[in-house]
Parts: sequence; structure tokens; C-alpha cells
Amino acid sequence: MDIDIVKHIRQIFFKDCALIDSTRFCARRNQRMNNDLLLEAVLASGVVLPAPGPGFLRLQAAAADDDAGPKELAHAVSQDPAITGALLRVANSPVFRPRSAPRSALEAISMLGRTRTLATAASVALRNQGDGKNAAALEVVWAACASAADHSYRAARATRFKSLADTAYLAALMQDAGIAVVLRRAPEHAGVLRISGTAIEVGARALDALTGTDHAAAGYLVARNWKLPLEVCEAIRAHHDPRLASRLGDDSRRISLLLAAGRRLRDGASPDWTDWEEQVEAELGFSAEDLDQLAAAPD
Repeated sequence: MDIDIVKHIRQIFFKDCALIDSTRFCARRNQRMNNDLLLEAVLASGVVLPAPGPGFLRLQAAAADDDAGPKELAHAVSQDPAITGALLRVANSPVFRPRSAPRSALEAISMLGRTRTLATAASVALRNQGDGKNAAALEVVWAACASAADHSYRAARATRFKSLADTAYLAALMQDAGIAVVLRRAPEHAGVLRISGTAIEVGARALDALTGTDHAAAGYLVARNWKLPLEVCEAIRAHHDPRLASRLGDDSRRISLLLAAGRRLRDGASPDWTDWEEQVEAELGFSAEDLDQLAAAPD
């Protein structure tokens, strides 16, 4: 082939590649800008981010030390009976199949591990932020999140991404934390959640529409403010947005999909699920039949 023709083809090829890269960069930049604007709008709407309690802060500080073990973590929560009680309840859950019932915070933490211990403590700390006005609605939210966390953990253990099971549990437990934040600003809309039952997705979307906010964005801000892992923050932000989830990094994207699978196991084939079904099957390998079998399997 003539050398000049080869050069010309290369010029066209690299020009096209540059155009494709530029288009992708612009799309990513625009997505980031849209996300930033949405987060700013949520903050400007009057939403107040809760501060983590002292028990959670002590545990988080201990967990940040790579040399800290279960003894150090247990000592960090020793003065917080709410966190200690929650750890014992979770550790005795059939989802984790304890060989013998843990009877102390140390035994519970030894069984649960660092990430699930933090997840439980974060959930307790957030629940303690309530002022009692929306207790019934928030209890629906926390019960639904706890169920979703169990199911997301089980889903992860049934895939080749078993190493993400604990992180998926944390993200699932916190995925609707933004609802609590939104309700603090707009308690008059709590009724849409009290009638939603365990499948709270319809109520959550109604709450967003009525308040003009976005509980997923509010939840992301809480998670980021509490210094939860980046992949957890991103999965919470995308847990109602499959298109956003598809553009995340590998772990964040897979955790988003595990959250969707967990909600599918909790709620059945809801309208929310139809937006996620194709991605979940493509990456996690779950067909509808697989999920039905997993849902029917004993804990």
C-alpha cells in the first residue's frame, strides 16, 4: 500500500479516536456537573445533614487503624448500649448463620467483621437522629433497609463478587438514609411511607416528588459526610439511577447492582426492578429464575 495512503488512514483513525474520547470526556464532565448541581440543590433546599453520634465516631476512629482488632473495636462501643445491642441482634441473625450465639460485643464483632460492624453502628447512629415525630414512617424505612441489606449480602455471596458482600451490606443498610433527612425537613409527608410497607420504593419516589428533592442525593451527602467508603457513597447516589450506575467504577457499579438485586429479593419484580434487570443479569449473572430461587431459599 502507498505510504501516503497509510499516513492518511492513520490521520483519519486518530482524529476519529480523539473525537470519540472528547465526546466521552464531555459526557462524563456534563454528568459530573449535573450531579454537582443536584447535590447543591438538595443542600439549598433546607436539608440538614445529621452528625454521627459519639459512639459511631469512636468506632470509626478505631476501625481506621489497620492494626486494630475486635478487642479495640469492642472497647470503642463499650459505652454505647444501643450499638452493642444492635451488634448482638445482627450477629444472631440467621443470615450470618452463627455457629454459637454471640453473647458480647467482642464476640459479635469477631463474627461480623469490621465492615458489617461499621454498617450496624452507622444504622443505629442514624436511627438515633430521629425526633420522634415520624417514628412510624422511619421504622418502615429502617426495617426495609435491614431486609435489603440481608438480601444484598446473600446475593453477593451467590456471585463471583463475594468479596463485595460486606460492603454491599453496608451500602444497602444506608441506601435510604436520605429519606430520614428529607422527612426532617418535610415531616408532613411521612404518610406516603407509612402506607408503603416493606416495598418502600413507591413511597420514596412520592416523597421526592412532593418535596422537590432527591433522597438518593441526600443519602449520598450523609454517607460522604460520615466518611463512608467512596464505593458505598456512589452506590447510594445511584441506587435509583441505572444509567448513572453504569458509568461508575467497577466496585461502585457492582455494589449498585447488588443493591438492586437485594431490593428485587425483598420486593419481588417491582416497577423499580425493570430498570435494573438487564444490567444485573449481564454483570452478576442473575436471571429472573435465579433470583426467584434465591428468594425462596431458606436463610
